[in-house]
Amino acid sequence: MTLRRSALVRCLLLAAMLRTESGMAGVWITTPDVGLAGEFSTNPGLLYVPHTSETDGAILLDAPTAYHEDNESFTIQPSLRIADESGYSSLTSDYGHLTGVGEIDDELGSLIMTAQIARDSSLYYNYSLNGSQGVRRDTTSADIAWNRSLTERWSFNWDINSSRVIYGQATSFTTLTDYHYSSATPGLSWNADERTVVKVLSSVGIYDSTNRETKSLNANAQLGVVRQLTESWTLTAAAGYSRENNLISGYEYVPVFVGPFLIGFRKVFVQLKSSENGTIFTANLTRKGELLSISAAATRSVVPTGFAFLATQTTYAVNFDYPRTERWTFDGSVQRTTLKEPQEFSATINDSYTSESLSAAWLMTEKWSLKLQVTHVNAHYSPPFVNVASSGVSLQLTRQFDPIPWQ
Repeated sequence: MTLRRSALVRCLLLAAMLRTESGMAGVWITTPDVGLAGEFSTNPGLLYVPHTSETDGAILLDAPTAYHEDNESFTIQPSLRIADESGYSSLTSDYGHLTGVGEIDDELGSLIMTAQIARDSSLYYNYSLNGSQGVRRDTTSADIAWNRSLTERWSFNWDINSSRVIYGQATSFTTLTDYHYSSATPGLSWNADERTVVKVLSSVGIYDSTNRETKSLNANAQLGVVRQLTESWTLTAAAGYSRENNLISGYEYVPVFVGPFLIGFRKVFVQLKSSENGTIFTANLTRKGELLSISAAATRSVVPTGFAFLATQTTYAVNFDYPRTERWTFDGSVQRTTLKEPQEFSATINDSYTSESLSAAWLMTEKWSLKLQVTHVNAHYSPPFVNVASSGVSLQLTRQFDPIPWQ
């Protein structure tokens, strides 16, 4: 597969090769694993047009490679899925991800650099209009996160992220737009006491469609707190205000008159502006017991989706993790996500998705594991209002190999 690589991705991979040559004191370790997956779904594309169920298989290949020495670490994480059919639905899509993460730690803080290139499908972004098949999505992203302790109680963090998304051709309507999105998020934290951390957060983001027709500028500010309620319970919460300015640029033809006579049309550059304001928030309540861990989360944020402008996304989720024995682990989740997506010259699209999943993993031997998962998804599209659903079951067999050291 051919993907566009950013300069930062290349630099990160080059740094890894140089580090291999110069830093012989450390050791690179690769931990590969191979999986075989079979999946069945009643409506894999979440379509509201006639559809059929699907049963498909896939091979999953992962080979995470890590390097550690003193306060430095570097990880390369390639991940591939090779399915038995071509296409870009939730079941039959091949995908490829390559992620590089570098970290430098010292007594006062840390610097983490992440770069990724990926190719996969665009489920949940295009099916409300595009019938029987999704589209390819190529992503290149880079992130730099810096955290620094200023005093015993005060610390500062800064996160800079940039991503580029390119879509394949849709099957019927061109509803998705290639885009570039960059954001900067500074934050200040104060340790009020042993159990409480107060945070001031802010963020600025710029969304540009590749065709230069639409642009969004978003800024927000939040006040948050992290509170260790008991030994088992932790609360993380933040809330604030967000403002989004949207701009549409383009050309239109206006009539030209001489007296009462129409003599032609003139091409004129026009710009239209609009704004979206509202509250954003995040809240997470977590309980970690000896075996059972439970978390409940609620978030509202402004995110890029591939439509004309940034969208407001609200998510509510409950998850649990239960490692019953050394060999048996059970997981489950319930999540509801709503998207409010402003359009260029039409009504705002309101989509929502509710999903439930339950899985059981069995460690058969030290190297072999088996995982069974059942899922159910409900999707609501509007306008026009449409409700579709899908149920599925998957079985995955994984073989993990011994670590391979590279000097």
